[in-house]
Amino acid sequence: MSALLVYTLKSAFVLTLLYLPYTLMLRRERFFRLNRMTLLTILVMSIVQPLCRVTTPDSLAQTSLLSDTQEIIYTTEAIILESNVSHSWEWQEWLAFIYVTGVIIAVLLRLYQLFLIRSAICRGSLWQQKDVDGITIYCHVGDGAPFSWMHSIYINQHDYEKDNHAILLHERAHIVCHHSFDILLLTIVEAIQWWNPISYKFGQSLRDIHEYQADNHVLHQGVSLHDYKTLLVRKALANTSFAFANNFNNSQVKKRIDMMKHPQSSPLMRGKVLYLLPVTLIVTAAFAMPKLNHQIGKVIEVIEPSQFIITEESNNNDIVEEKRTLLPKQKEQESDTNVVPLVEDVHQDDYYSLTPEYPGGMSALRDYVQRCITEKLQEDTSVAGQQVIIQFRVGKDGMIDDIGLLSGDDEVYHAAVKIVEQMPRWIPARTDNREVDSYFVLPVNFVNN
Repeated sequence: MSALLVYTLKSAFVLTLLYLPYTLMLRRERFFRLNRMTLLTILVMSIVQPLCRVTTPDSLAQTSLLSDTQEIIYTTEAIILESNVSHSWEWQEWLAFIYVTGVIIAVLLRLYQLFLIRSAICRGSLWQQKDVDGITIYCHVGDGAPFSWMHSIYINQHDYEKDNHAILLHERAHIVCHHSFDILLLTIVEAIQWWNPISYKFGQSLRDIHEYQADNHVLHQGVSLHDYKTLLVRKALANTSFAFANNFNNSQVKKRIDMMKHPQSSPLMRGKVLYLLPVTLIVTAAFAMPKLNHQIGKVIEVIEPSQFIITEESNNNDIVEEKRTLLPKQKEQESDTNVVPLVEDVHQDDYYSLTPEYPGGMSALRDYVQRCITEKLQEDTSVAGQQVIIQFRVGKDGMIDDIGLLSGDDEVYHAAVKIVEQMPRWIPARTDNREVDSYFVLPVNFVNN
């Protein structure tokens, strides 16, 4: 579920970032075919780009505190320890439920509209005629506005007898250009991003291009501009219930007439479409940043609540609850204090992820660790070049305890423990405006800077 929410956020980000430059640079240009292909490219990118997995060299590098060529990566792990854990996770679960419900409603609405379109085209027609291009014309009674869908054209008898030439040319252009498939692709994106107002603005832009392209085809077939404008104004008053299909009066008539009168754009203006290349690279680079992906994941992560185990009942029937700790399991320790406490692998799905903070932030932490490492190497060179990864708990009071070894040599571990034990009091992790115990994972590499 969380992956789906991450996907829709990324999809909306791609659509918005690619579409906004289009509205500024290409929307008013008379490159109808080019503009349509640009919008379709944006649609496809908004579907495909979030699914791509791009890894930067930094994300592949080994974690190190002291290497000049590698970026320092700290992994923080925080665990709620109190038995009275609040259920703040519920808003995230409700968010996922609302999103999925919206997607289902959007899909069902579109399916219902498709059903109405097919029913209107096929039912009650006076006659139907199929031409050599495989396009079928359905003539109906009444005053419904003409529209087309796939390889079918709906037209009422009055329009067919009076204005059939211009109207049929217009609807045939929609069919020949396969505009219905564009609408189906748009429907997928609008269902995924039903919450994003930019997606609906994008859909209107695509439908406008469809109408501009069809209008341009009619004018190139010899229909006079004056007669065609008069027809558009007259048919704009007709009622139709099929805005999902390619309607003769789908877009605002004023915009269509203005575009007909708009001077032809300079061929050099076609180069504006190249903006897609740098913007796509920016989007790809952004999605390759581990920090960005981590932050998006944290925003929508649906977390399981902590559970409790009923252990016994007291004499007054009060239930005594034992915490089901979400701490990483540790191996049994012997009484010998020299035994290094080993920590098993931590599974992130089993606990809340919060972030305790070293006073002054991560840069101050790096400076402190580096300073301690330098002093240690001056006293003892046996640990030089070695690395350990340790884990420790930051209490609600900011004090450090429960230090354990995740990876590395025992001797090096003891040197790292001294560094951690000398740390000042941390700023504890917080949730619901209260401090909580948390765990922090720290790699320590004994190498001079």
